[in-house]
Amino acid sequence: MSALPPIATTGSPNVALPSSPAKPQATDRNLFMDLMARANEDQIRSEEAIQGLVSGENQDVQQVVMEVVKAEMSFQIFMEVRNQIVDSYNELMRMQF
Repeated sequence: MSALPPIATTGSPNVALPSSPAKPQATDRNLFMDLMARANEDQIRSEEAIQGLVSGENQDVQQVVMEVVKAEMSFQIFMEVRNQIVDSYNELMRMQF
């Protein structure tokens, strides 16, 4: 079995440092609040579509069904994210330092 050659250093590592701290983007402000607002908007749009169908303003049943399904999906996604956040919080509380 042959010996391995020693590892040579080449000086300081060439690591690029950021020139200024990263500014928070508008999209990073609060994803949870944005998701909740979107779910709420979809729910309101769904209710408006149902009211339009019942009152006779809208005759397109398929469009109403699509709005209702979209609202349900938005709410399910919101609840899943909320549950993951709660689970993460509970996991942090169980940690012992």
